[in-house]
Amino acid sequence: MTRTLGLLGLLPLLLFVVVSCATSSPSERKIEEFVLSDGSKIKCYMPPPDVIAKGGKGNVDLTVARLGKLLEGSGGASLDVERIRQELPSEVAQFEVIEFRICAQYGNGVLSKQAYQAFTEKIIPAYTKNPPEKVLLTASDPELVQVVEACGPSFTTKRVTAKFVPDWIFHLNSLRRERNTYDLQNLFEVAGRIPVGLTGKDLIQEATFTLNCLSDRRELRMERLGASGRYWGEDFENRRITFLKP
Repeated sequence: MTRTLGLLGLLPLLLFVVVSCATSSPSERKIEEFVLSDGSKIKCYMPPPDVIAKGGKGNVDLTVARLGKLLEGSGGASLDVERIRQELPSEVAQFEVIEFRICAQYGNGVLSKQAYQAFTEKIIPAYTKNPPEKVLLTASDPELVQVVEACGPSFTTKRVTAKFVPDWIFHLNSLRRERNTYDLQNLFEVAGRIPVGLTGKDLIQEATFTLNCLSDRRELRMERLGASGRYWGEDFENRRITFLKP
């Protein structure tokens, strides 16, 4: 395997609901009703009963969590709707699961009214008008596909995770081959010049996102070194990288 970490002992993803090809009519979906704090009620439409396991449940869980946090953090203002749309699932049935769970978050008081309105008035129309295309990875590297799906969306980087996670895994492989010291500073030195159109700050965010994902998967560990560095004019906190598997 040329682009995935040799350390990756990949766990299979759990499968969950998703198979429809077109948006289901609300009339075809069961309703769960929630009573809001002001006494009003909201109806959330559950995914249709014939939606069967197809995609990764973990990916949808991450999408719901990160999208909800982004909506709540912005209060619905200053959302990069187009960027968010790009990393929503291309399968309509998966989006219906996300739509229901965001609605349920509002019904349970996790999301504010402003955040939920931003989802219904901005995100849903953008998705309905122009559903994102699925970003395909190298078919000969299924383990890398699993890693990208397990990492979930970023929403805040200039590039989608399907584009940058493989790049940073490639750089991590290079780091292991070419250096004896494993830390962010050496990783950035191995990575070299930044791609045209991307800033160093965004690449630092990309690298951190990828490393955090692999850390959550127990493929590596990161430790603070109490030192900073610079990558193409942007400061970062240097961290030691310890690979946990051969």
